[in-house]
Amino acid sequence: MKKFFLLFTLLVCTVVTSSSQEIQRDSMFIGLPRKDVATYVTVAWSAAALAVEFEWWWKDDYLYQQHPFRMQSDGYFNNYSYGVDKLGHFYSSYLIFHVTHDFMTWANVDEDAALWTAIALPAAHALGVEIGDGFSKWAFNVSDLYFNTAGIAFGALQVKYPYLNNFNVKWSYFPSASGGKNDPDWGPASDYSGHIYWLSMDMHNILPEPVKQYWPKELNLAVGLGAKNVSFGDVGLKQHKYAIGLDWNTTAILPDGDTWQIFKNLINKFKFPAPGVKFYSIDKPEGTILLVN
Repeated sequence: MKKFFLLFTLLVCTVVTSSSQEIQRDSMFIGLPRKDVATYVTVAWSAAALAVEFEWWWKDDYLYQQHPFRMQSDGYFNNYSYGVDKLGHFYSSYLIFHVTHDFMTWANVDEDAALWTAIALPAAHALGVEIGDGFSKWAFNVSDLYFNTAGIAFGALQVKYPYLNNFNVKWSYFPSASGGKNDPDWGPASDYSGHIYWLSMDMHNILPEPVKQYWPKELNLAVGLGAKNVSFGDVGLKQHKYAIGLDWNTTAILPDGDTWQIFKNLINKFKFPAPGVKFYSIDKPEGTILLVN
């Protein structure tokens, strides 16, 4: 049954991607129609993602320890990770949405089909992960799906209302002091103390016309949320972590290009080191020239 659900998720990803090929034959890319390239790569990515996640999270449970399907809620912003895991669910679906939409647009897929494919793919992936968790030690978590859904919804709103692209969600990571050492699962993914999730604001576009000329288009202003002492093995007092700092607007820095645009937009979903200040629930603020985590 568990393997069936994993295969079902892959099938859904395949079907929604194939259904997007509904307009005229488009230009070629390395000897293949772009729609075919988009389909093959998307299906391959979906299969690879499930395979890697099985290896990271479910292998021991599925092969050596059988679990009945169960559901539970681990809370929101006062849970074991102080909500960093929830932000990760939001961001992962948001990221998959935008990469898929950019890829479908690159392939000249009809806009409505591109939008619905970009919605369906991360939705199927998120549901597949939760079903996989349901038969493991983790359990099916509805609150995780809430945040996945919110990430997809915000991405879709950005497509429908371009002004919202001035508010870009990003992620930065640098190993925490413990780095999640001895974590039986994949360290960086659960090294929550090393994560910050950011809302990066394009101030050059947001500011009024008389003022925007004084704000360089290559720099954004970003606010972030993370936590302290929430990685595997951390023993200190758990605290929420807030941050504010400058951010590089890589879409204004990197050159334009057709196929390159997919990667350019992807790069802009990650926050690179820049001056900033982080605040904690109790500890004093810390300023740094290269704020990452």
